[in-house]
Amino acid sequence: MYYTHRMRKAAAAYRKMHRRAAGARRRRPLDHGDLRLLILSLIAEQPRHGYDLIAEIEARTGGSYKPSPGVMYPALSVIQDMGLAKVKKEEGKNVYYITDDGEAELEANAETLEKIEDRLEALAHPESDLDPSDVRAASQRLRHTLFKTVTTAWPDTSNYEAIVSILNQARADIIDLGKQAPRKDAS
Repeated sequence: MYYTHRMRKAAAAYRKMHRRAAGARRRRPLDHGDLRLLILSLIAEQPRHGYDLIAEIEARTGGSYKPSPGVMYPALSVIQDMGLAKVKKEEGKNVYYITDDGEAELEANAETLEKIEDRLEALAHPESDLDPSDVRAASQRLRHTLFKTVTTAWPDTSNYEAIVSILNQARADIIDLGKQAPRKDAS
């Protein structure tokens, strides 16, 4: 009984912590069909394989969105089945090339693609849209900064030790905050 009560309270606290402003819903990074257009756009720039597409989308969003292989590969299969892309085996990898039908699809959806790219740009620069007092927003900004710093500094890893030290200290400080917080009676 006590355990169930504690679990319910913890779940309610978690939901409350993640709740946004009244009536606001968290928007998905890509709406239905957007990934298909984004993939077409990326392979129109240059032929790519699945993991390269995943990495490119992650880079263009500053690390805040990374489609899983379970999302990417079915989308690539649909694009291929629709005749919008063709696949060639190169060095053991399936590399996707855009077809004439794929080019026509991009032209027909140029306005939608522009909105998708704007949304990806907004994901890459979350500081401009998010409330700085929000813990989730702050963690996204930290993740974005880490991703940008580490990827732009590569292969110079001289700052990695300092970054790890800063992150470990921040973690310790957050743990200390949790220990200092007044505890409510669990009755």
